[in-house]
Amino acid sequence: MKTAKENGCTTILNPAPASEISNEFYNNIDFFTPNETEAEFYTGIKITNDQEAKQAADKLINLGIKKVIITLGEKGLFYSDGKEEIYLKASAVKAIDTTGAGDAFNGSLAFSLLKEKPIKDCLEFANKVAGISTTKLGAGDAMPFIQDIK
Repeated sequence: MKTAKENGCTTILNPAPASEISNEFYNNIDFFTPNETEAEFYTGIKITNDQEAKQAADKLINLGIKKVIITLGEKGLFYSDGKEEIYLKASAVKAIDTTGAGDAFNGSLAFSLLKEKPIKDCLEFANKVAGISTTKLGAGDAMPFIQDIK
């Protein structure tokens, strides 16, 4: 992460599974994408509503992380960069298997960021892709194709 930052790369860390991170490491993270359980591990804040998600995101930003996206499963996601906050509800899908949904979210987030889309558009796209990925069994086989995203 440090080398990536030194070379001008945007960094995304999905801390799954959650594990200890040294304090100086936080400064190298542009996008931190924990789910609510992982966010609780890093902040000590149990997330059951929007306000608790905001408190956890604020705490993570105060550690030096630039942007926090806490994925909330069927409740959606909460984004904060310390100034702008966005809450998105989860895509309305009939979930069958959530295996790989975090990978789908992070991969599609990176894809959208590469396209230099506004952050809300990136979050909406990643949210849709992750939702669609839960409608099939498995991980790799459940990943949607670009034409599946409407």
